[in-house]
Amino acid sequence: MEYTIHDPLIIADDFGLVESVNNGITFLLKNKKINGASLMANGRAFEDAVIKCLEIERPNIGIHFVLVEEKSLSGMKFPRHHKTFFIKYILGLIKLPNVERELRAQLSRILNTGIKPTFINSHQHLHLLPGIVNMAIKLAIEYDISYIRIVNEPVNLSGRKLFRKLQLLFLNFLSAAAKKKIRRAGLECNDYFVGFVNAGSLSDSDIRFAEKLVNKYPDKIIELGCHPGFENDDLRMKYKHWVNYSWLKELEILKNG
Repeated sequence: MEYTIHDPLIIADDFGLVESVNNGITFLLKNKKINGASLMANGRAFEDAVIKCLEIERPNIGIHFVLVEEKSLSGMKFPRHHKTFFIKYILGLIKLPNVERELRAQLSRILNTGIKPTFINSHQHLHLLPGIVNMAIKLAIEYDISYIRIVNEPVNLSGRKLFRKLQLLFLNFLSAAAKKKIRRAGLECNDYFVGFVNAGSLSDSDIRFAEKLVNKYPDKIIELGCHPGFENDDLRMKYKHWVNYSWLKELEILKNG
């Protein structure tokens, strides 16, 4: 699939997390309020998400590689928290063959349902780490997946969320290197991304900013990442450590957009 649109490419992550999130994403896909969704092969509600895909004409489903928080499909044991994963990765304590085994297991599970992913991204953007991005490119070529997400979000260090913005600077740095590798391999990626700083608490201003980037760079691909869904007590309890996540608020904003 070629991404040559003149609106932000809106992709909902965490399809397969829980049924209430699946219901929200399916609603938005059916009503063409988003352009696609990234599927978690090891999400608790993976099977439910696959069933819901059958209800949607040409749903544009990608793979959301998940190396932390959810259960491994390959039997590999990775740190549960992404910050611990990153530290151990930098120290060489995460073995790349084990990561590749897990990524392949997740991709195979999706392919075995008959769904062919059209793009790649990941939970906490861990696919952008050096070494892992090489695997993502390798798998994209092997399975004819044309697009890999990068995070290149304009950042203003003033105001709130300074630590989050510093994390973004690092991701932007990783993404610059990843973009060169992705394009060199003959694959596509977005040029800009919106949705990292306010992940889980998307606002109208984020959508307006993405639209502003589209108008400023009409020949570029602008991706807006989001996390919509319906909410219930089970979702809020299990993921209460995802501070400031408001799935329903994001759904309402996208529905009315």
